[in-house]
Amino acid sequence: MNRSPQRSLATGLLLFLTACATPSTRPPEVSPRAIAIEEANQRRFVVEELEQSQRRLDDIGFPLLVAATPFCAERITRRIGVRAGTVADYAEELAEAVSASLSLTDTLTILGVARGSPAHEAGLASGDRIMRAAGRPVPRGRGAAGALMEAVTNSTSETLRLEVTRGGRSLTVDATPVRICDYGLVVTAGGDINAYADGDRVIVPWAMMRFATDDDLTAIVGHEVAHNAMGHIEARKKNMLLGGLLGAALDIAAGADVNSNQSATASFMGMAAEAYSQDFEREADYVGAYIAARAGHSLEGTPLFWRRFASVNPSAISYAGSHPTTAERFVRLQRIIEEIQAKLRAGEELLPETARP
Repeated sequence: MNRSPQRSLATGLLLFLTACATPSTRPPEVSPRAIAIEEANQRRFVVEELEQSQRRLDDIGFPLLVAATPFCAERITRRIGVRAGTVADYAEELAEAVSASLSLTDTLTILGVARGSPAHEAGLASGDRIMRAAGRPVPRGRGAAGALMEAVTNSTSETLRLEVTRGGRSLTVDATPVRICDYGLVVTAGGDINAYADGDRVIVPWAMMRFATDDDLTAIVGHEVAHNAMGHIEARKKNMLLGGLLGAALDIAAGADVNSNQSATASFMGMAAEAYSQDFEREADYVGAYIAARAGHSLEGTPLFWRRFASVNPSAISYAGSHPTTAERFVRLQRIIEEIQAKLRAGEELLPETARP
């Protein structure tokens, strides 16, 4: 009698499993309920830790975004320095955690108030629930935070009036929006000791938030804001496109005799993407230092970040890939600080030197 293929496969799998090595000890049994409870605890822990890191990034980043306005003229908006949200702004699996840890509902609630911002000076605080902005009711649920940002941006008066509830009491608060670079500041749970700019945001992984001191983070955020403001991301995309077009032309030319599998297109796109990459990084270090100085930060200890970074990435001390070496960045930053200090002593405006034609 012939066996079906499925039965033969099952028999073979059973024989395979019985032949495999097995553990020699017996760990205690755990219940699915205990695991589910711990999953909820860990989600709350992640939410709370991320929120704490995000507040720190907001505190450091807000004055830098204000100071950077001379460099991001095409991306300027008005803000008061609040970050608010509802439970609908989070992934469904985090709904219980944010409700428990951050007391979020479908009502727009302030999560963070940047230190020294107009909202901070006006007395707004985390936990305040925003009911009306500029005389209009704030919608509930998803989209409420966007409605608040729109009210701030489009307010025709010098001050923005917010009606909030705090501890069951109703309060009316007036805050004066300031001009600011329109880039988001985001902490992510994933990623390594690094930071990124994508043209619209500055993204700082949790690992970097834990590694960096406040002085380090000031330099890092200033650097990434400079990438956005100086148009480096768009320039890199343009270079990739031009490289891809050249590579595609070579692939087409080779197609009659050689199956190139578009290798020239991919190769030239990669090379073009890295073209001027180190120079873009040098410019971001340069402009970023000016942004930090314009925000009133002392830069004395900033170069030391590169020694600390070298301790976790020793190859970067002398190897330059898409970024200059950490040794070069340390020395160059010292020179940048000397230049800035000289301008401060002379009472000059803190603007980088432009390239001479």
